Amino acid sequence: MVKPNEPNKFQKNFHESLNSPAFSQESFKGILALSDQLRLYTEQNRSIFDQAIKASALSSSVIENMRRFSLPENSQILANLSKLNALEKIKQSPTFDQVNAANLSISKLLKAVDSSNISKLMQQGTLQSAAWQKQFKAIDTIPGSLHRYDLVLQSHLADISKFSALSQISLSHLPLEGFLGNALRIETSIQGVLQNTFIDLGKSYSKLFASLSHNPASLISLPPIVSLYSAVEFLNGVRLAEAVTIQSDELEFELQFEEETHQLEKDVQQETESVLEELLGKLNVELIRLLHGARQSLESTNPDKARQAATSLRELFTHVLHTLSPDDQVKNWSNSPEHYDKGKLTRRARLLYICRSLNHGPCSDFIEKDINAVLEFLKLFQRGTHEITSPYTELQLKMMLRRMESTLRFLLEIWMESNIL
Repeated sequence: MVKPNEPNKFQKNFHESLNSPAFSQESFKGILALSDQLRLYTEQNRSIFDQAIKASALSSSVIENMRRFSLPENSQILANLSKLNALEKIKQSPTFDQVNAANLSISKLLKAVDSSNISKLMQQGTLQSAAWQKQFKAIDTIPGSLHRYDLVLQSHLADISKFSALSQISLSHLPLEGFLGNALRIETSIQGVLQNTFIDLGKSYSKLFASLSHNPASLISLPPIVSLYSAVEFLNGVRLAEAVTIQSDELEFELQFEEETHQLEKDVQQETESVLEELLGKLNVELIRLLHGARQSLESTNPDKARQAATSLRELFTHVLHTLSPDDQVKNWSNSPEHYDKGKLTRRARLLYICRSLNHGPCSDFIEKDINAVLEFLKLFQRGTHEITSPYTELQLKMMLRRMESTLRFLLEIWMESNIL
């Protein structure tokens, strides 16, 4: 049996890694490109932002997106790039490079959807999601902004860029190879599985945004929740990996970015908690009880609360997945041998069925890799304290719950949007 990682060995190797050569500016090329594009975007469109905020006919969601990005403080994440030097301490990982590539793709998308290209883009995007059509109609109601659809798309990409940039910043101080999960002192065999699923998630994230940048019209063929929440999901995945790898007192964080991250996470989490309950209620009101049970378990003083909460969340996920992909409907949809294992439908087959209306391979692949990663991390907490050397911290439990709630919402939102298309 493989022994758990030894604490002393971890401490030595971890702190040695902090003294590794610093990142070059090239390492943060993705964030640099995003910063330049977003500053230009804000400067060029500040007057139209003011009109949009005042236009009562515009849908509240569009107004809120524009308001958030038009405020100067929201550009601090990317504008004060000199502060990044404090984070350039750990060697790059493949996942870090993948996110850097994703951020470069997002910056290309920002260029592709500017006012000079928007007409051509709209002509190419013949298959527009219902959600995008609603927002485009809303922008036409703003005086003096007829057909300024670039504002809607750039505002959307601005939100995506904040989550993606924060993922890259967090990864810059997160050692992955040989360290992932060390805060729980897990066995190296389990650590290897976690690392592989996390690397796969990073690759699929990069490929998703590369595909969108190569064909910008595909951005509006997919519901907005798909591209936006892919960035949210990846950030949540990074933060959970961080929580189970680094103890809070083992690394001196860059306080400015930590404050930005926590506020952004808090806003998204509050919205997710509300939206998730609403979506679960539409599917089956009984599922809300499972969610409440998981939350209540984590608030208890039961020493086995982590395993109980994780078990409830896994049960909730299984119910949601099977409800969204009924056996008979999936079997009618596909009889391909690769979608079956010993006569039973695979999880991949069910996910592909749920995403079938999206008709976008990289998107379906990201969702599959996202689900694989979150369930592998959930297993850490299902094992219970008898298999984990270090006790779970409140931060780790909170991140686990946040990650699962976010993933459930993502899956339900895709299902809802696919049924509207």
